[in-house]
Amino acid sequence: MLGWVLLAGAAPPLDAAPARPQPLSDIVAVVEDACRREAGHRGYDTVSVTVRSLDRRLNLPQCSQALVSFPVQAQQVLGALSMGVRCGGAQPWTIYVRADVQARRMIPVLTGPLPGRSLITADDIELVPVSADAVLHGVVLEPQQIIGRELTRSLDAGSPLKVSQLRLPKLVRRGNLVTLVSGGAGLEVRMQGKVLGDGAAGDVVKVANLSSGQVVEGVVNPDGSITVY
Repeated sequence: MLGWVLLAGAAPPLDAAPARPQPLSDIVAVVEDACRREAGHRGYDTVSVTVRSLDRRLNLPQCSQALVSFPVQAQQVLGALSMGVRCGGAQPWTIYVRADVQARRMIPVLTGPLPGRSLITADDIELVPVSADAVLHGVVLEPQQIIGRELTRSLDAGSPLKVSQLRLPKLVRRGNLVTLVSGGAGLEVRMQGKVLGDGAAGDVVKVANLSSGQVVEGVVNPDGSITVY
């Protein structure tokens, strides 16, 4: 079964021998470039294109203009698909070529096993390729969204990381002594307190004022202090 379909305006038959035939490698190159470009527009980074072999008996007039490619299935960019290549020169012709397009994407995974509550550093992750059609529901694709986060559970080496498995690190733990900050309008009051629950930056936790014994709520600051209401 041939890997191409030809629609020609003034193209010679297969057994003709035009003086300047169109190199089949040009057609293949146009198809490969178009497939990679279209896949790139859809967000795929690592793309491989295999164009089905063209019949070497195919003799097309060499186009006087740049070859133009166009997809047959506009919405499909991966898998087995057809691409059209058109010559709009003095001797126009159109050929349809079959191609197989595969894509892979890079995702971050753990370089080694880590226990729960581990704080993830740049050395703990590496990028590995996976098939573009792999199911990645909830998987974090950007390393910047992983580094500095804390694991909610133990994971093995090579594990992709999901949103549900990451959290901001706990800056304060139950029983920690912390600085309580209150006040406003240029007047700030600091005092000592004891945390009554774990909390990350931005979390609301209960704390006991060591001076008054009063239990209040406050927001955990990035420096580990707590701003009380």
